[in-house]
Amino acid sequence: MKIIEHIESTRNIGIIAHIDAGKTTVSERILYYTHKIHRMGEVHTGNATMDFMPEEQERGITIAAASTHCEWKNFNINLIDTPGHVDFTIEVERSLQVLDGAVGIFCAVGGVEPQSETVWKQSEALQIPKLAFINKLDRIGADFETVLSSMQTRLQTKPLVLQIPLGQGQDFSGLADLLTLQKIEFSEEDQGETVLYTPLEGEERIEAEIWREKLLEEIAELDDDFLEKYFNKTYGIEDIKESIRKIAIAKLATPVLMGSALKNSGIQPLLDAICDYLPSPLEAKPLKSEAFNPDTVKTLVFKVMLENNHRFSFVRIYNGILKENSTLYNINLQKHERIDHIYKLHADYHERVKEAYAGDLIGVIGMKTVQTGHTLSNDPNLEPYEDFNKYQPVISLAFEPKNSEEADILDNALAQYTLEDPTLLVNNEEGFRLVSGMGELHLSVLAERIEREYKIKPRIGNPQVILKESINNSEPIQASYRFERELGDKLHQGHAEISLRKRERGQGNAICLSEQAKTVIQKQKNISKEDTVKTVEDYCLSILESGNNNGLALADIEFTLVNILENENTSLVGIQNALHFALREAYAQAKVVTLYPIMKLEISVPEENLGAVMNLLNTCKAKVEQLFEKQNQKSIVALAPMQELFGFATNLRSSTQGRASLSMQFLRYDTL
Repeated sequence: MKIIEHIESTRNIGIIAHIDAGKTTVSERILYYTHKIHRMGEVHTGNATMDFMPEEQERGITIAAASTHCEWKNFNINLIDTPGHVDFTIEVERSLQVLDGAVGIFCAVGGVEPQSETVWKQSEALQIPKLAFINKLDRIGADFETVLSSMQTRLQTKPLVLQIPLGQGQDFSGLADLLTLQKIEFSEEDQGETVLYTPLEGEERIEAEIWREKLLEEIAELDDDFLEKYFNKTYGIEDIKESIRKIAIAKLATPVLMGSALKNSGIQPLLDAICDYLPSPLEAKPLKSEAFNPDTVKTLVFKVMLENNHRFSFVRIYNGILKENSTLYNINLQKHERIDHIYKLHADYHERVKEAYAGDLIGVIGMKTVQTGHTLSNDPNLEPYEDFNKYQPVISLAFEPKNSEEADILDNALAQYTLEDPTLLVNNEEGFRLVSGMGELHLSVLAERIEREYKIKPRIGNPQVILKESINNSEPIQASYRFERELGDKLHQGHAEISLRKRERGQGNAICLSEQAKTVIQKQKNISKEDTVKTVEDYCLSILESGNNNGLALADIEFTLVNILENENTSLVGIQNALHFALREAYAQAKVVTLYPIMKLEISVPEENLGAVMNLLNTCKAKVEQLFEKQNQKSIVALAPMQELFGFATNLRSSTQGRASLSMQFLRYDTL
């Protein structure tokens, strides 16, 4: 069956890592060696294929996850290059949701850096098998063994080393393949396209044999089938590769490859490893738990954007064959959506096709109301896939239009960007728009896009940190409220008893309904079948998030609906109003505390600049959690409130003459 062959030869992979580890450079080489592009672009010159947004080209960073496809030795590879900056975490999250495998890129000098750790853990939560690629082996200070050690300690993964470098730093000349005991060299004359394989000899072979024996022992420990062959010495290269594949897909260990993407070294063996060791869609979730059926189409939308006034949806097909001019049922919205056109994706270029198959990542035009995270199928009785995580913004900027005409343009622009990016929130205030996002860079890029794409330049206020409130009472707070009012010609009543209890910081809000309350909701004749217990739970959550009188959202609270008194005039409107006013009554008894967004900083700096960094941290009310040595540098882990960190990166560069590196990410809301 041709479609099964297509799926078996498909690899859906993402490139994940810390900023500046070389993700886009690796992606560019993959496209070049698979002949998808005919000239390699570079991040530092602003012409990388996958960084096509002007804001990406100017900054030299990836902002939006870009998808493409290529072919390598009869395999179809769908590739997503993800951002490395924490402000664009949503781009990583929704990309990981639709991948079957990933390649983690690690700098041979920097090792496992903070955002590498973050995205690795995100992929672990989604049970995604991975390869590791140690990049920049030509850099001064490169040390692949230190990277292996940090992978074990920081990522809690077992590295399965398949190659070792021949020299490091300025002495880096190639790789030793531990499976075949061959030297791998990459021609400088044709940008690494010619790969030379020759037998290892002398000291290089002796060292490779030591590493190879260690590799075989580790494989034997992890795979009982290979263990017997290992003891009997009846294994060959294919047996080793088969076992590595089994281990990688089961996530028992992480195969490790290496090279220098900028020097065009190591990419072809990495492509081989992607095909050999990462799973096909049939071996990955959810198809490994759902029987493949060519007649049952099931897809997940992982990104939506507006393109030429059309809603362009990025879709992963999990089952069946999707054809243009067809109709699917949106399980989340319970309505039908039209599939007008289907496109293969290649960065900012789209190739129209008539149909696509399970395992494909595609673009679709025609669906008018679909949103990120929606599941669509030709079978309305199927369950939707799990929705994406929700991220709460931590910083706001006021965008003030200069006149009414510009206000309309600004509103259209913000409508587009919030459709594309669920981590942006917009509140319309008198005379301005308050836009909230994940960080300074996030909102700075937004402002640049508005000016570039919509040709307006609204006045922008100073950044404002988003605060929250919580309670600090040692005992639960009890309250009740009886609501009774005629609205129109109908009497609405509701009597709710509630309880508030504080939760640990960072745990978020929790909604609980007693069995008594559930029973009353379900039996009231004035409450329609559509207005279920879930509706009441959602309302309880919404009144917490909408906040108290001062507008601050409430966090880390367990809200329990203890009881609802039965009455013939009880209605959903009555219950909702009773809940709203009961919360106010309870909050009047609370010991209220203000919560601030707390950021985790990781700074690497030469020892002679350590004092300047510590002084700077003191001015920012930072609390130093760790101070340790890492590759001849001092590494500092500190926590600080976000409102003290505006301009911190600029001050850090200035006080250390640009010698410090900084990673900053949101940790939790907490008291100071």
